[in-house]
Amino acid sequence: MVTMQYSFLQQCDKEVVPTIELVWEISRQLELGRGCDLADFRHQLDEFSGFVNAADRHQKMAQLNDFFYRQLGYSDAPESWVKSHRISVDQVAAFRTGVPLVLAMLLRECAAHAGIELQVVDFPGYPMLKLTEDDRTDFIDPQNGQFVRYQEVMERFEDVMEGDAEFCWEWAEPTPQKALIEAYLTELKHCLMAEARFEKALRCVQMLLTLQPDDPYEIRDRGYLYEELGCQHVAVDDYQYFVDQCPDDPSAEIIKLQLESYSGPQDVFH
Repeated sequence: MVTMQYSFLQQCDKEVVPTIELVWEISRQLELGRGCDLADFRHQLDEFSGFVNAADRHQKMAQLNDFFYRQLGYSDAPESWVKSHRISVDQVAAFRTGVPLVLAMLLRECAAHAGIELQVVDFPGYPMLKLTEDDRTDFIDPQNGQFVRYQEVMERFEDVMEGDAEFCWEWAEPTPQKALIEAYLTELKHCLMAEARFEKALRCVQMLLTLQPDDPYEIRDRGYLYEELGCQHVAVDDYQYFVDQCPDDPSAEIIKLQLESYSGPQDVFH
């Protein structure tokens, strides 16, 4: 059952609410720690003094990058093992360090504030930003704001996919809002699970199920989190649903054995 407090996500298909507002509301709901609110982030953007003698978009982006990455000090997460405060957008805006997906969303908002429209592409490996103007398209790396050549786009795809798929430019199309929100929530969920913050991770799963109510993999993860929270009897139904929907999945056999070992109701979930 999807919690009604997450109903703000149900309009993602229609894209009626800006993505930046949705991710900030997600972080507010999760209450992961002290961060920066959206109004404060937009106040950061007000420090941009405008473009100076910028004749083309490359010059404009160079000036915007100087503002975002050097003046404001945004940077990629330095850790090899990323923690949730590098993903939660309010904390990224507070500490000015985060994963590429969040940097892409923040730089997109920064560009919009300066009158430049960027689109996020959730590309294999990590996201890029896409700038289309006068029938010309450029790609931008959100880790540093640098332009990415077409050849580098294709090479990155080949390196990440390792022959599992053939490159075509459809892979570089802008990502719909719903898919971006799912990617953001999925990164947060995995990180929170690794940090053993199971109640917070469960909230992420509940939000993901608001977007995809019947997704068997999210339902499986919900079962796992219920179990970690001491609610084995609630987890059983989720595990059984996953086994019924995905009998050929490698984890289904393990879950079947798990289900056979359960003897009945355990604790009551509150």
